[in-house]
Amino acid sequence: MNTIIEAIRDENLFRPFLQDKDGKLLSWSNWFTALRTLYGLPIQNPERLELVRQCTGRDPSKLPPEGFDTALFLIGRRSGKSRIAAIVGAYEAALSGKEKLLAKGEVGMVAIIAPTKKQGRVVKSYLRAIFIETPLLQNEIENETSEGFLLNNGILVEILVGDWRNIRGYTLLACVIDEICFFGLDDESKVRNDTELITAIRPSLATTGGKLICISSPYAKKGWSYKQYKKNFGNNLGKTLVWNCSSRMMNATLPQAVVNEAMEEDLQAAKSEYLGEFRDDVAIWLPREVIESVVVKGRKELLPKSDIKYFSFCDVSGGRSDDAGLAIGHRAEPVKHESGRKVVIDKIQRYKAPHSPYQVIVSMVEELRRYSVRKITGDNYSAEFVKDAFESNGIRYEKSELNKSQLYLELLPMVCSKSVEFLDEEISISQLSSLERRTRSGGKDIVDHPQGGHDDLANAVAGLSFITSKKRPFVGGFATSADRFSLDSMF
Repeated sequence: MNTIIEAIRDENLFRPFLQDKDGKLLSWSNWFTALRTLYGLPIQNPERLELVRQCTGRDPSKLPPEGFDTALFLIGRRSGKSRIAAIVGAYEAALSGKEKLLAKGEVGMVAIIAPTKKQGRVVKSYLRAIFIETPLLQNEIENETSEGFLLNNGILVEILVGDWRNIRGYTLLACVIDEICFFGLDDESKVRNDTELITAIRPSLATTGGKLICISSPYAKKGWSYKQYKKNFGNNLGKTLVWNCSSRMMNATLPQAVVNEAMEEDLQAAKSEYLGEFRDDVAIWLPREVIESVVVKGRKELLPKSDIKYFSFCDVSGGRSDDAGLAIGHRAEPVKHESGRKVVIDKIQRYKAPHSPYQVIVSMVEELRRYSVRKITGDNYSAEFVKDAFESNGIRYEKSELNKSQLYLELLPMVCSKSVEFLDEEISISQLSSLERRTRSGGKDIVDHPQGGHDDLANAVAGLSFITSKKRPFVGGFATSADRFSLDSMF
């Protein structure tokens, strides 16, 4: 049986997929050392041993001879991570011989999990190229599906996007997670974070002793990935292999000029993307469990009532790539043993992109009329047509006095003091829990969605909570938005 290194070097196996135009594999040499460390293969060259020490923080002489069942490769962009993920997946499915561990009738799977459809397509295209360009594996594909491949040995190789549910009922021979630090940051992800993902996967690997291999650029200092880094990097007794280094350490063909230019544009981002460092300037806005503490379980919507004054806030987009969001709510009287009034979210509506902004506004107006709302506040999206479109439909439009970052900062104490009630609506909860708090020059904090993420519903909820709770001046003193109902009804 070939080791993974032998399979990569073999002209009839993986070599055609990785070799350069001259038929060489030199640029992958550091990856070979990483894979030797993972699989417990011998490393004798002093330079290779020093590389292990540098990238793991461990004493190379104390590495477990059997290798590791769990590994976390924290390496920057353009380092070849996704291609290695595909190689490992193909090796475990077709060449490791682990199908012999299955009982009769038991279906085995090698799962490769990516956070987004785009990333999943990249890995699948690499896998397909491996089987097509590998002479001895060309006929190993019995069937190709939209999710992956069924091999002649009965093993499924499936690329799953942001989800683990498809692995239920299968026994995992191995699991490769691509860009694990970015799970839960995109609306496509069906998991809240990397910790939840790992917890769900582990039982499926238990009976085979299959490898769990996670590959990613570092991101925020949170979750399973950061915990594993803190616990195992530099720990000779650590059960998880943590391999952490820069992009160019694993791919010397990446031009230094590319890295230098990125560092000049955004130093903190470049440290994460190319130097393999966790970001110091990114923290979670609020833990998901805190946000869920103000969610009324099972409440999807509250129907309008004639004796309640409602308020509304919208996040309108250009419609091409960003969704739009609408939130409607009111301020409720305090119940027994509670002090102060709560902001109650009654309705959340998401309008997926692509869409016509004008048609979306017309749909929003229909919802506003259901709740007898005559005025809406919008975010800082400045297109004049938004105001004109609402007002041409009989709804007064006001631009928010705060930008969305300020709205999120205003919402934080309301959530912590439980003075707001959220609907049990998964997308809005996920968007709120994925918000990031970034410190900029001068110490100013900015709250926003992660790169590639969305916050249309989160913005609408934050804006609604602010305008509903805000005290407004009136003759003789101040009133909250809800108090103004009695005043508004007089005119």
